[in-house]
Amino acid sequence: MYFFLNDYNDIGRPEILEAILKAKDEYNIGYGFDSHSENARNLIKKSLKNENVDIHFVPGGTPANVLGVTCGMRQENSVIAATSGHIQGHEAGSIEATGIKIETIKTPTGKLTRKLLEEKLANFNSELVTVPKKVYISNTTELGEVYTKKELEDIYNFCKENNLYLFIDGARLAAALASEKCDYDISEFCKLCDVFYLGGTKNGLMFGEALVIVNDDLKKSFINLQKQKGYLLAKGFIPGIMFETIFSKEDGYTAGADHAYKMAENLANGFLTKSYELAYPFESNQVFVKLSDSEVEKFKDFAAFELMGDMDNKKIARFVTTYRTNEEDIKGFLANI
Repeated sequence: MYFFLNDYNDIGRPEILEAILKAKDEYNIGYGFDSHSENARNLIKKSLKNENVDIHFVPGGTPANVLGVTCGMRQENSVIAATSGHIQGHEAGSIEATGIKIETIKTPTGKLTRKLLEEKLANFNSELVTVPKKVYISNTTELGEVYTKKELEDIYNFCKENNLYLFIDGARLAAALASEKCDYDISEFCKLCDVFYLGGTKNGLMFGEALVIVNDDLKKSFINLQKQKGYLLAKGFIPGIMFETIFSKEDGYTAGADHAYKMAENLANGFLTKSYELAYPFESNQVFVKLSDSEVEKFKDFAAFELMGDMDNKKIARFVTTYRTNEEDIKGFLANI
């Protein structure tokens, strides 16, 4: 069975498991105040070329999104997101459960743009609506797209001009950085938003994300908020060890994603060579293909993948690669189809 269902389908990269095992006899302070977490934060700051950010380790993507959205917000505030945004359709109302409403924008792709934001914000001009205070985007998007530097700059400039914070969901940030479409490096994110996170769960870690707070206004009492929401790990040294491990090596954060991108590129080209049509342009480790009902049933016999809706009277099938995907997987799958 060829497994393309998601990019969080294994326990973790070998070096992560080795580091955890090496630390098995240690005694560590809890809640992220240990030496591993402190070293990990310092290594991340070095990679970001910014010593002034605050870094907090959280269990997964939903906690990172809840905290990234709610920090610095009042109850009358709302967050603007694309209708396809992860917080809108994939997190069981976790944002709304905090009292913050998501104001959505229908987008032609998975991306928000300055123009779309300008049109949306013009609707909030009375006391009978919410007060938008934050914009949410993900990089990569739900459709596997990668924002360009110019696109991010345009959105962030709009946010600053309109007293809005910009939050970037980085669950697949490593995948974005590994893409040939990416024209910036990891250190530039501190100049492109107010808060973002470095995804670990979908990048070969056992679990965990590193939430990076750039804007000083959002730093105050953050740990209190983290504890209140139930996302402050007592064994905070575990994600500390994992992030310490990958950031201790040059390009360690994107090493697995670089490989996943190459495998996805081979897969996308293979589909095209065999006359299958991509539903969305290939840009990252997610490949979306249009399949007939009979093709879906045929593929299910030898591959695991996810269906993501309909397009042109066909199913949209999503195939995701990881650091574990190898050339034999790609060749074998393509031979089967």
